[in-house]
Amino acid sequence: MAAQAGLKADSPLDRAVSETKRYAARIVGDPGACPMFPHVNEHNGAAETFCYVQGYLAGLVASSGQRPTKAEMDELVHETLNDPNVCDMAVKMQADVKFLDTRYPPREY
Repeated sequence: MAAQAGLKADSPLDRAVSETKRYAARIVGDPGACPMFPHVNEHNGAAETFCYVQGYLAGLVASSGQRPTKAEMDELVHETLNDPNVCDMAVKMQADVKFLDTRYPPREY
């Protein structure tokens, strides 16, 4: 990440990404048991989980005092959301429901 976004390997922004990944690794087993993890609508669980993780990362970036450019922030988010633990957590929080099982399926169905 550091090479792609032009950041120092030990920058506060890289530390924010690392801390977010460590946090995801700690709670991936049971995200709902974490007191900070919000209740998610399981029909939209993956998106809500990614949104929560992105907000967690944004909070760490803001608390670092850094002001990344849009391109740098996009790279930080991309690296974080593609972490295997974050992806596993999103899959766990997503209900196994097909759109055709819902009362109002999307128009394309």
